[in-house]
Amino acid sequence: MTISTLSVIFVISVFQCFWAKASDISECCASMNSTDNFNLNFLVNSKKGYEKCRWYFLKYKQSEWENWWFSNIEQFQNNVRELLGDAENVKKAVLTLERLKELQTFGRNRTRSEKQGADKLLSRMFYRLECINPLTKVVVQVAEVSQVIEPLVGLLRDPFTICRRNNSLSTFVVYEGAELQSKRFLLLSIAAPFYIHWLLQNEENTLKNSIQSSRLYKNLLPWMYEREKVNFSDAKSPLDRSNKLNILIDLGSSYFRHRDADNNSAAGLWFYEQYKRFGIQFNRIIAFEKAPLDPRTAWDQLPEDVFPYYTLINVGCETSGKFSPWVILKRIAKLHDHVVVKLDLGVPSIEGPLIHQLLNDSSVNSLIDEVFFEHRITVREMQAY
Repeated sequence: MTISTLSVIFVISVFQCFWAKASDISECCASMNSTDNFNLNFLVNSKKGYEKCRWYFLKYKQSEWENWWFSNIEQFQNNVRELLGDAENVKKAVLTLERLKELQTFGRNRTRSEKQGADKLLSRMFYRLECINPLTKVVVQVAEVSQVIEPLVGLLRDPFTICRRNNSLSTFVVYEGAELQSKRFLLLSIAAPFYIHWLLQNEENTLKNSIQSSRLYKNLLPWMYEREKVNFSDAKSPLDRSNKLNILIDLGSSYFRHRDADNNSAAGLWFYEQYKRFGIQFNRIIAFEKAPLDPRTAWDQLPEDVFPYYTLINVGCETSGKFSPWVILKRIAKLHDHVVVKLDLGVPSIEGPLIHQLLNDSSVNSLIDEVFFEHRITVREMQAY
């Protein structure tokens, strides 16, 4: 199964949280060129130097636009289409969609984009860098970064997909590609801009820690592919960072290229093309699909550079045992692999428990970096689908 028209899609990053208070924060914008390694030095004040540093997830912060929808959801859920169609929401939706389309195409390369102002409409994931002196065990909070992500507004999908066309718009470009299976409103971490919030102001006697992509993890930032999921005090031995993998877990995959000759609904192909565009090649793909697939068709559709790494499990997912995707993930993934999960089974009785396990089991969520989940909803606008 590919991305369903019966529900909504949103992206989350799932990590163990370690909370700390930030102070004296100033902000600057940083970008990374997709063709060159990008370096930005963090300056850590220390008399002797702090030798061990880590990134960890801190918090999720709604944009004001998302918070407005969230705070009034009981009232709004019965007239989503009308609210999305009012002048203020249309204006915000156009700005957001144009920015997301630009980022999907060019990534975070365009540092002087005229559409960058729309970032204030996007929500943010916050990460923090901290360093520890291995001799004194003193921990220093160095800096925070916030990386933008599409806001959860309206129907939580492309706002121009289902709602009536607004004839007052000066351009109809926003309606081009607004199919039911539109993925224009998704922002992957590899393309998302980030902002730096400094915690340390004193730059004397510093240790330099670089934000940089590697040749293997081009466009993956360190809080994604080298994020620590355990506390310093919990680490008994160095984490195994060898043979890192880019893993895609596609739950409800259908065929890789199309469903009923409609490539707009081909989620596997979309993920493959989007990540490859920014230099990320999946070297392990696990695909679950309950509906019987023709084996020859399923394998013929795979690109040559996907074929050796693709595993098709043509049975339904289960919440435990050998057909549980989380059981498989825990056996093949390491903490410093980059793991992307797409969950769209079309079976709420299985999807719900799997999401619950993901959110509450640290042995699962510590392995995962990005999750795309379609939650089943019954609002009036979706009942026809």
